Amino acid sequence: MHDEVSSIGIYGMGGVGKTTLVMHMYNQLLWRSDTFSHVYWITVSQDTSIKKLQGSIRRCIGLNLFNEDEERHIAVEMRKELMKKQKWVLILDDLWNTIEKLGVLVKVKGCKLILITRSKKICQQMDTLHIIKVKPILEEKAWILFIKRLGHDITLCPEVEQIAKSIT
Repeated sequence: MHDEVSSIGIYGMGGVGKTTLVMHMYNQLLWRSDTFSHVYWITVSQDTSIKKLQGSIRRCIGLNLFNEDEERHIAVEMRKELMKKQKWVLILDDLWNTIEKLGVLVKVKGCKLILITRSKKICQQMDTLHIIKVKPILEEKAWILFIKRLGHDITLCPEVEQIAKSIT
């Protein structure tokens, strides 16, 4: 919270666990209200537009702009509203494209923007200050985790074990 990093980009291939990792962080932040006053999560669809995304953010932060169509004006108003809230975290999950004129890239101490995407390029284009790559776990570790979740006292027949190993 007290560092200079206002934006974090988390990227990696689909299914590697990016969203699960950040969901854990999100839940922790919700329970620890002493760190951030407001924590927002928005899932961005692949075919989203700036207007749809701004609408989602406006609903989350409680900003009502009736009959407003100008993206730049909305961006300014969202920035003002977020500045009032001071300590906040906004998580944008499943970002597929760079989004300009969004209105949330506020570099204010105590405020964080977390982007989850498959592309390092998007993290770079969105000027995230810290970029983290999430990699898949090794096959051996995946198997150990699978067996641990299944239960140590269960024995698999060779055919089922072969299928289970190929899945993990």
